[in-house]
Amino acid sequence: MPYYSVVCRKLIAGCLAVGLALAARPGRAQVSLPRPGAVRSDSATARPTPPAALPSQLVVRLSYSPQTLFAGRDYGLLQSTTTPSLNYYHRSGAYVGVSGSLYSVSTPHYLLTDLTAGYGNLLGNNLLYNFSYDHYVFSEAGQGTLTNAGSVLLSYDVGPISLGTTYSLLFGNGQTGHRLLPSISGYKAWKNLGFIDKLFILPSLSATIGTDNIVYQVFPRKAVSKVTKAKKPAKAAQPVDTELTSFGLMSWNLALPVKVRISNFTAGATYNYIIPIQLAHESADAGFSHKSFVSFTTSYAF
Repeated sequence: MPYYSVVCRKLIAGCLAVGLALAARPGRAQVSLPRPGAVRSDSATARPTPPAALPSQLVVRLSYSPQTLFAGRDYGLLQSTTTPSLNYYHRSGAYVGVSGSLYSVSTPHYLLTDLTAGYGNLLGNNLLYNFSYDHYVFSEAGQGTLTNAGSVLLSYDVGPISLGTTYSLLFGNGQTGHRLLPSISGYKAWKNLGFIDKLFILPSLSATIGTDNIVYQVFPRKAVSKVTKAKKPAKAAQPVDTELTSFGLMSWNLALPVKVRISNFTAGATYNYIIPIQLAHESADAGFSHKSFVSFTTSYAF
């Protein structure tokens, strides 16, 4: 058996983040990044809003999460994420947007710009569909391997309950990855509560299923034996990179967003509880303890 030393992990699938745990655009959730240490917090998808029910609008949003995770993994880095974004939604269901990600520990702090475009609408009265494309621009060359993502979302309403799933194909630099996010979410709203126009909660439970590519440095047994038996220090053998791929359940994600809307201003807080699942070949250093935290978001619609 060769000797392995894990030097990095390139997760090529993960959880669909929702504007740092809250929905960022109607019927569409923001995607997480294919790079450890430069990703957004996990959460389940909030209940989608039919595009036809909304007027055309420009939305400015600022989100904050005290923890930065990828499919529940923190890779030993405790850092917060701040995400400003600007999105335009047309009442037809088409939308475009741009968002940035700032991290409290990473250098530089600003690492990513996410450019997105998509379309979503209803089939009948209960089935919502959404197609989207994201392109990631990293602030430093070589930081990101998968720089594109195409996603398809389907969500079916059964009274106050929504059953949904999202499939995403990530690709770039000759590599691809897959992720699947089945989810169940609820919706409850109260209107005209004093100066509050609307108060609503959107509890959700989702599972993250995807591929995980793990890069190792391999030291052949023959080379290691020579170094071990040598009486004098020998020049270290040069390792060879090799890659193993695993596919399976990566995490369970529970989210409880509470939001208030006052005129064109919306603010919310989300309680997140995340259970990461270790895949084959993954090192415990990725961080598989349960995660519990509250994230925040504010937005204004023009």
